[in-house]
Amino acid sequence: MLTCVTASFFLLGAGVIVAGEIPGVETAELVVATATVEKIDLSTREVTLKGEDGRLETVKVGPEARNLSQVNVGDKVTMKYYQALAIFVTPHAGRPPVTEATNLQRAPLGAKPSGQVTNVVERTAIVEALDPTKRTVTIRGPGGNMNTLKVGDQVKLDRINVGDQVVARYTEAVAISVEKP
Repeated sequence: MLTCVTASFFLLGAGVIVAGEIPGVETAELVVATATVEKIDLSTREVTLKGEDGRLETVKVGPEARNLSQVNVGDKVTMKYYQALAIFVTPHAGRPPVTEATNLQRAPLGAKPSGQVTNVVERTAIVEALDPTKRTVTIRGPGGNMNTLKVGDQVKLDRINVGDQVVARYTEAVAISVEKP
């Protein structure tokens, strides 16, 4: 977990969705990790963090992390990492599109470093084959690539047909904050 905190420094359960008669699945997970600042070298922008397990790791903090000088030894760094995946059937609407959006928020100048990055990628694919016995769905993506996916019991395969479009929306968010102990 410390590696997740250091890699992102400064910058849930599963359920079934059925909107009307449209089958789909959504899963989400939130991971929270905390580390303590053990050492800071402002000239090299290196920060040593101590994880909850006692392990030390030194990371180089990029220039996009403003306000590094506001961080002190003993400060607590908290990272919240959220990821979600939703897949659902949509009406057929031509060539499968791909969309992606990223949002970055940073702390104001002079404040303790903090930030949040959210990335959402949505891809549409066409169902090419179904195997209810093996519980698999084969889809063709926007680039023509084929993937066979194993699906759980919550997916109602009898409501999906060859030729249907499915949309997969992947959301990932990382929030970092630094606080006095």
